[in-house]
Amino acid sequence: METVQDVLSKRARRLKQSHTDYLNNPYHPKTTHAMRVNSRKLRSLLSFLKPTIEEGKYKKLNKALKDLAQVYGPLRELDVLIDLCNQIALKSPELSDHNQQMFRYLHKERNEEMERTLVEADNNLKTIETVEADLNGLIFNIDAEWDDFITEHLEKKNKDLKAAYQNVDRNNYEAVHDIRKEAKKLRYSARYLGKLASMKHKGIRKDARRIQEEFGKLTDAHVNEEMLADYADKVDDKHLKETFRKMSEAQESIDRADN
Repeated sequence: METVQDVLSKRARRLKQSHTDYLNNPYHPKTTHAMRVNSRKLRSLLSFLKPTIEEGKYKKLNKALKDLAQVYGPLRELDVLIDLCNQIALKSPELSDHNQQMFRYLHKERNEEMERTLVEADNNLKTIETVEADLNGLIFNIDAEWDDFITEHLEKKNKDLKAAYQNVDRNNYEAVHDIRKEAKKLRYSARYLGKLASMKHKGIRKDARRIQEEFGKLTDAHVNEEMLADYADKVDDKHLKETFRKMSEAQESIDRADN
């Protein structure tokens, strides 16, 4: 039977494989996304297990995984922005005569971010290997049976998440962002640790994913809006500036239609 240690070790190996996949093809958005997702999956599991882990060890592991995810943050944000602009350009080609110039600019920005991550590749691998070793050496301090611990914590976190979701002001970006993060943590905890308990966990995972995806659209829209505005201010070329402005306006129209 699979154990908590087995789950963590498997996720650590998957993170290491993601790093290899990224180096193999750093140009593909999916490899960047996988690096971020797999580091966050491990952080989510550790957050769930935090009451059973010695504080100093938890902080060390959490910081290492957080720093690793942040390395790829700007690159992932550019991939999301490029995808948004691509959707708008395909749907409304009449919006600008300078889309090619805009995409050339965005891909140049992406290449610069990609090169920055590649410079840090050796250090990132060392971080992953240290995390893997530390996880393999973890000793859990738990009084109850794992079945009881996992069941109790999944049910509590599910209840808290639903309450926060129902009461949040969707115009409050910080609050929405925080709930999205909690939904993500619960989704991954239910997926990978729920199977170690006798409870039915698939419904919890499904609801958490729904909230994560709904609020993900809101948070991505917020980030895209800021990035498009920053680029419109940053560039000197008037055609490029106008194209970024039109992209921003088009995204706002999409947001209004979705809401």
